[in-house]
Amino acid sequence: MPKSEFYDIVKMDDIRVSIPQTSHFSIGTSPYYAHQHGLAIDIYQNLTLENYKVLSPISGKILKVKSLAAPKPKFSDGINVDYLILISDPSNPEILWKIMHVNPNVQVGDQIEVGDLLGKTIRNGYFAYWSSPHLHLEIRPINDAIRARGGKSFSLAIRKKTILNKFSEEINVNQIPIEIHSVYPEMILARLPKHYYHNLFPFYGVKTRFSNLDCLLDGGIPHYKTGTVIFEQKYTSYNLDPVYLGARKIGIIHEMSGQFGFFKFENIKFLLNDKEIRGVSLYLANFLPLIKLIPYNKNEFSFKPKSIQYLRLISREIS
Repeated sequence: MPKSEFYDIVKMDDIRVSIPQTSHFSIGTSPYYAHQHGLAIDIYQNLTLENYKVLSPISGKILKVKSLAAPKPKFSDGINVDYLILISDPSNPEILWKIMHVNPNVQVGDQIEVGDLLGKTIRNGYFAYWSSPHLHLEIRPINDAIRARGGKSFSLAIRKKTILNKFSEEINVNQIPIEIHSVYPEMILARLPKHYYHNLFPFYGVKTRFSNLDCLLDGGIPHYKTGTVIFEQKYTSYNLDPVYLGARKIGIIHEMSGQFGFFKFENIKFLLNDKEIRGVSLYLANFLPLIKLIPYNKNEFSFKPKSIQYLRLISREIS
C-alpha cells in the first residue's frame, strides 16, 4: 500500500504513528489496563473476525521477537499463543514500540518503514469471541518494555482546524436508526446516522457531551465498564463532571490524562429492536466509523445489509 494512503493518528515531537486511510482504531475499546488508562492503541485494518496481513504503523529496527503463552480461547480458530515485537524508534533512543497480537514475518535486525508487512493477526484467549483481530501498540520506556503496565502517554494528532459541524441535530438515544453493514454469528457491524458523530479533525467518532463540549466517545458500552472521552486539547482538572450521550447521562469522569478522560458507565443497557444486547463497541476513524453490536448469544439476529434497525439506550432496572 503506498505511503500516501496512510495518515498520522499520533504525531508529537518526533513520535509518529500512521495507519491506512481505511482503518479503524481505538484507545478504550478493551478491558485491559493500558487501554483503560489511555496508554495503548488498537489498530484494525478491518473489523471482521478474519485474520489479515498487518502493515506496520511505525518505522524502526526490530529489536526483539518472542512468542508468549496465552490463555486458551473459548471460541474456534483461536490459538493459545501471543507474539511480542519490540521496535526501536529512530528519533528517540529512550523509547521503543511494543506490538502484540501479530504473528511476525520479521526478524531481529530488520529495518521496517510505515506500510511494510509485519506479519498476520492472531486471536487467542485474551480476545472475547466478538473481538476483531488487531495490532496492539504501546510506547514503552527502553528499560521497561514488556510488562502490562508502565507504558508512556501520547496525544492523538488532532489538528487545530475549524470544521463546520453539519451533524448538529439533537441525539435521540431512545430510538436510534442504524444501517446494518454486515452480520456475523458473534456480532453485527452497523453505522449510526451522521448527526450521532462528531469530528475532531481528522478523526470522527461517536459524539458525547462533557462540560458543554462536544467530544469523541470511545469504549465498549457498557460491557467494558469504563469509557473514554477524547478532547481536542489536554485537560488537567475536572470536578466529577458527568458525560452524556444525547440527553442521557452515561457516567462521571473519575480520571484525566492529557486528551483523555475516563469514566465508569452508569447502570445502562442497549436494546436492539427491543431485545437486550451485551453492548456496543465504538471506534475512531477519519471517516464515519462503524459500531459493533454484541448480542448475548450467537446467531440471535439475522438482518440484511443496508436494512434499518433500531437501537435504544435505557437505564437498567435495579431489582
